[in-house]
Amino acid sequence: MTIVRYENITINNVTNGVDSIGQYTQTITEWFKTRALTHDVANSVRISERYRVYSDLVTFTVNYTPNTKLIVDHQNDYSITWRNYDWRITDVRESNDRQKVTFMCYRNDPDTRV
Repeated sequence: MTIVRYENITINNVTNGVDSIGQYTQTITEWFKTRALTHDVANSVRISERYRVYSDLVTFTVNYTPNTKLIVDHQNDYSITWRNYDWRITDVRESNDRQKVTFMCYRNDPDTRV
């Protein structure tokens, strides 16, 4: 049984670019704060020959608003901060009556040597 609870989250704008020497850059700026129903938190680990890769998945459900419509249409331009970590949106599900939007998000921890 999944525990569902309201948690504070922050929606961020993500801007990708290239600096003067050709390296890819990423700028994350806060857009607005809100509360979301948080559920289906899952942790997984993939172990390769030399590294362990930890991946976390979580689902956030928020009310359907003009701001969330922008996120639905351009999900690669936004991220969610929850518990001081940056979560990227991997999947979006809108309810049929457009009252709620559910974001499935992931976070990859750095590789850890085995």
